[in-house]
Amino acid sequence: MGKIEWAPLNVPMRRRIETLSTALWMWLILFGELGMLISYFLLLIYGNLFIKSLCVIYGYFIYTDRKVTLNGGRGQGVTWWRELFWWKLYQSYFPAKLHKTVDLDPNRNYLFAAFPHGVLGLGAFINFATNATGFHDKFPKIRSRPVTLNFHFVIPFFRELLLSWGLVSANPNSILSLLKAPNKPDHPLNDDGYTANAVVIVVGGAAESLHCRPNNYTLVLRKRKGFCKLAIKAGTPLVPVMTFGEVDLFDQPPNPPGSRLRRFQEFVKNTTGIAPAAFVGRGFFQYSYGLIPRRKPLNTVVGAPVEVTQIDNPTQEQVDEVHERFCRALDNLFETYKSRFIADYKNVKLVME
Repeated sequence: MGKIEWAPLNVPMRRRIETLSTALWMWLILFGELGMLISYFLLLIYGNLFIKSLCVIYGYFIYTDRKVTLNGGRGQGVTWWRELFWWKLYQSYFPAKLHKTVDLDPNRNYLFAAFPHGVLGLGAFINFATNATGFHDKFPKIRSRPVTLNFHFVIPFFRELLLSWGLVSANPNSILSLLKAPNKPDHPLNDDGYTANAVVIVVGGAAESLHCRPNNYTLVLRKRKGFCKLAIKAGTPLVPVMTFGEVDLFDQPPNPPGSRLRRFQEFVKNTTGIAPAAFVGRGFFQYSYGLIPRRKPLNTVVGAPVEVTQIDNPTQEQVDEVHERFCRALDNLFETYKSRFIADYKNVKLVME
């Protein structure tokens, strides 16, 4: 174990509060889901009759509400929750910034394909699940709807947080319902003042987290083409999104393909769907070890849309063609902006596996 670098005692209070906000978010994402699930069952088993009744009613509501959550959720989310000052503290910790390269027409829907996943997709969360970086100012009239796995929406209490952030199920029908949603201002689905959806998919998923280490922009993309097929079926443009700095927030021990650690990680991923990245960040009072992401800039760049022709049942060749065009657009976006956001940019390449 190396020498621990302790935080100085004279750190400004604002910075300590920013660190606290980030630490609490990490706790919520890493342990909150399990904690809320256990709490629900403890209340169901050991609560009084009133509490047990509420738990049964809530459980029934979750079961019946699955049709809503698996078909686009409930719109934008809760505005005050997405605009909470706590998220602004979280944003300024890194700091995180959102960069627009082109205007997007609010009379169309879009599929944002975001990279890299990193350990937890922090860039995608702060930019598209909250308003801390000004998404709605930069892209007026467009809702940002991040995608996450289906099973999260059956976890008591935790699901309400996801819906409040505006998250949506990864169910293909759910995504298509948003991509095909009407854009007319007077349509009942747009009574919140928005006219378009930007569905945000972090394509590489948990598998990409196994590559996460500083300056390693290795993406899990070559064999992932389902998002292109969805865009074709809906006839919506694909928008490449790259977060520079996402891979710099954590490190992890060497795990090259074939190593004992990598074999274990792949086994767990294939068995549970969860990739157990052995990540190392910083602590609250020291900078050497811990679960808090390092204080590194996050710069998320939203590129120009890749146009797609609507086809109800696209062939594999048509999907491959769109996928290839998207990969070229993503690579061009990375090469165009890496000199601005990566210090050692000449030695950093985008690798697509």
